[in-house]
Amino acid sequence: MVERKRWSKQSRTILDIIYNNEEGLTASEIYDIARETHPNISLGTVYRNLRDLQDVGLIRETTSGGVSVYFKHPFHSAYLECDVCHSVIPVDFMLNIGDIIRSTGHDVKRWDLKLIGTCKECLQKCT
Repeated sequence: MVERKRWSKQSRTILDIIYNNEEGLTASEIYDIARETHPNISLGTVYRNLRDLQDVGLIRETTSGGVSVYFKHPFHSAYLECDVCHSVIPVDFMLNIGDIIRSTGHDVKRWDLKLIGTCKECLQKCT
C-alpha cells in the first residue's frame, strides 16, 4: 500500500461520495456528483484521485460490462452483476483467506468474486 501524502478538497469529496453510496459508482457518476460541490473539477482529476485512493487501500475497483465501478473499503468481497443492465451490488461472502494463505504459501493481497446473472428487476421485465 502506498502512503497518501496530501488530501485535497477534491480527493476528500471523491472519497466521501464513494463512502456515502452502498452501490458501486462509475468514474463518470462520481464526476457528476462531485461537480455539484466542485463545478471546476475535471474528469482527469477524478480518475487520478480514484487511482490514488485505490493505491492506499481506501477504495476498491471492479468491472461491470467493461466499465470500472468503485466501492468503499472495507469492501464487500463479492459482487452480483446483472448480465442485462450491468448493475453491480455488493454481497457478503465468507472466505477464509488465512487458510488459503497457509495452505498455498501465496501472499494474497486482494481478491474478487463476481457472480453474474440476471437481477430481480430485469427478470421481472422479461416475464
